[in-house]
Amino acid sequence: MSREDWLDSLPENGRKAFEEAVKMHSAKLYDDALNFYAMALSYSPDEPVILSNLGVLLRSQDKIRAAEECYRRALAVDPDSSGCWTNLGNVLRRQGQLKEAVYCHRKAFKLDRKFIDAYYNLGLVLQDMGKIDEAIQIFDFCLKSKPDDVRINWDRALALLSKGDFIQGFEAYEYRWYRNELNERHFKQPLWDGSPLNGRRIFLYSEQGFGDTLNFCRYVAEVAKAGGEVILECQKELVSLLKGLEGLEEIVSAGDRLPDFDVQAPLLSLPRIMKHDMDSIPSKCPYLVPPAGAGFPVHVPPGTKFKVGIVWAGKPTHKNDHNRSVDIENFLIFSRIPGVMLYSLQKGDEAAQREKSACGFLVRELASGCDDFGDTAKVLGQLDLVITVDTSVAHLAGALGIPVWVALPYNPDWRWMRERADSPWYPSMTLFRQENPGDWGPVFKEMLASLVLKMSE
Repeated sequence: MSREDWLDSLPENGRKAFEEAVKMHSAKLYDDALNFYAMALSYSPDEPVILSNLGVLLRSQDKIRAAEECYRRALAVDPDSSGCWTNLGNVLRRQGQLKEAVYCHRKAFKLDRKFIDAYYNLGLVLQDMGKIDEAIQIFDFCLKSKPDDVRINWDRALALLSKGDFIQGFEAYEYRWYRNELNERHFKQPLWDGSPLNGRRIFLYSEQGFGDTLNFCRYVAEVAKAGGEVILECQKELVSLLKGLEGLEEIVSAGDRLPDFDVQAPLLSLPRIMKHDMDSIPSKCPYLVPPAGAGFPVHVPPGTKFKVGIVWAGKPTHKNDHNRSVDIENFLIFSRIPGVMLYSLQKGDEAAQREKSACGFLVRELASGCDDFGDTAKVLGQLDLVITVDTSVAHLAGALGIPVWVALPYNPDWRWMRERADSPWYPSMTLFRQENPGDWGPVFKEMLASLVLKMSE
């Protein structure tokens, strides 16, 4: 029997179950699809197509280990399935097993030399491994066959930015508007082209998360130098803090009625519009100042010599949160240093770890008293150091010129680049990087040694 005839060989109930599973899967009714795939498997438990489809479904639900086992069983039956090999490579990549993932993707395109997705997936793994130039070469190869593929163009942009090629990188970064994560806004007013404003009113707007806004609001002062009146729209939690930006004429909260303006630009398009490379990006810090009347006095227990704010988790909805966030226990090693007092700046559901871990007596709580980023900024200004994973607080501390240490995963966000301990965006920032995927132990031991050294100065 040929592989194409497998469905006809199933009993009628098994065939109907599979067809219904595919229908539910396409409609993103994942729980229903899972039940129908399971029913289909009960009629043919070793059928590679059912197993492979089920693996795709489980991966979309972030059930990675179960997806892996589906692919491995399918390959045990049909080891010549190029699609299954690259799918296995994808779930291995998700688990940080990068060398094994490389093997799987190479196996896939050896079986099918025209399988562009296998080459693309290999490029993603090489990018994770820090082999940026090799990844870009593969993306360029893929684009010869699929020049308009949004995924490939997007990941190529991130690779270019990661290596510090801001000119080409920010040009390609415009592909973000073709992705589902962002909705492009349309205005009758034209996009600013970087020419002198000559008194015109320009509307700048945030487009992504808090960290992105804090990172790129530095451009308000640069745009003001072009001779116009700058209006900024940002998240309401940032309004009290950003209204003091140099060169800002007016600020509005996202969702509020917009004032009149002549031209417009999204914040993260400004480096492209202004043709900035890594040497010319505005890097002078601080460019933010805590608003008067914000925050509250930080209580300092007797004997405290060094006040350290900590953040251990970002938003769970972030695509890379499984790599960047950690448990509070990782930070507790800093409390063993006499004279060091830890203060939690953690927001969201993960803040509950402080009490669940029974370490409230080691880490004092500050975040609950901060209603917005203006409050947080005022609190940060009273600390000696901030230690955080990759969160908006890292950007806030950097923008305030406060010493900040950032614990980065093996494959970090593009703006932290690779193989450097400093950041061109924030002079007061020090980066501590994983040497192996998922291995946080050495990162925190290195930070502990650095903190002990700092205390002895």
